[in-house]
Amino acid sequence: MQLKFTLFAFAALIAFTKPGVQAAEGDILTATKVFHTIVQQSPFLVDRTTTLVWTQSSSISDSATPTPN
Repeated sequence: MQLKFTLFAFAALIAFTKPGVQAAEGDILTATKVFHTIVQQSPFLVDRTTTLVWTQSSSISDSATPTPN
């Protein structure tokens, strides 16, 4: 059990210290998610994927000034 925790902690440390993806305005990004799925035919356990594609845009936009109540 201690070994599993140590390996998980080490993997998390590497993941958190690695720089994230920095996309520029207009870049096209793709993410793929894998789902382990049980089916009724052999091999009974298959991988299914979902792919999401989007265009990077600025996350900050002008907002309307709130009106006082």
